[in-house]
Amino acid sequence: MHLNAIIKSIAGGSSSAHAYIVEGRSGSGRDDFIKKLSMGLECRCVDISSRPCGVCDACRQVAAGSSMDIVRMQMSGKTAYKTEDANAFSSRLDMGAYGRYLIGIIDDADSLSETVQNKLLKTLEEPRPDVILLLGTSNPDHLLGTVRSRCSTIRLGTEQDGPDEAEDEKTDALKAAAELLGGEGAFCEFRESVEKCVKTRSDALMLIDLAEEGFRERMMSGDMPAAMADRLELCEKARADIERDMDRNKALKRLRLELTGH
Repeated sequence: MHLNAIIKSIAGGSSSAHAYIVEGRSGSGRDDFIKKLSMGLECRCVDISSRPCGVCDACRQVAAGSSMDIVRMQMSGKTAYKTEDANAFSSRLDMGAYGRYLIGIIDDADSLSETVQNKLLKTLEEPRPDVILLLGTSNPDHLLGTVRSRCSTIRLGTEQDGPDEAEDEKTDALKAAAELLGGEGAFCEFRESVEKCVKTRSDALMLIDLAEEGFRERMMSGDMPAAMADRLELCEKARADIERDMDRNKALKRLRLELTGH
């Protein structure tokens, strides 16, 4: 399953898990996934299929790193977590959420000693209903079986199995159109790209999805977050128009002009 589909599924309530092991190499890819999943979980958008919307206050706070509902376990040791780190983490999770969920994040969870992992078992076994735990790790085998058995696992980099070559080409074409939609290149290039690769309403909505993904990534990286939030609002407006049966090409061309200020 595609990573965006996983996020939408969890954010929309399709998963009943309260703890996830996010398996992938340490770095921006894993960090970005955890941040986007956290945005989806906190998002207050009424349309659950649009979470994370990137526009609501909850999404903006997670993206900016200012959400009171995101709690990270702090590592006081030079290379490993200590029992006092786990105690402080668990105590904060016991206080509950201000918004939809209180999200506890343990990055580099493979640095947890057996003693610290056992300290966390009660939190994993008897979580508050509004608490979700995300454990980032590059080697889940370092986690105790009792910890792994209480978590669902998301493996980064292995979710997009099996699309055929034609589907790859179509997705590549839509990605190129999404870059043009964001302001790269001339309007005539964008128009030609849309006429070539957008054949159905689903294609148009996928193009908007891809554009929004780029805007969210820029917002989360601190690249003009206010401007990116405005762009996401325009994308959602165009999406609503298309879903109300507005001509898809007309809606996309108007969106391009709105995004580029012309």
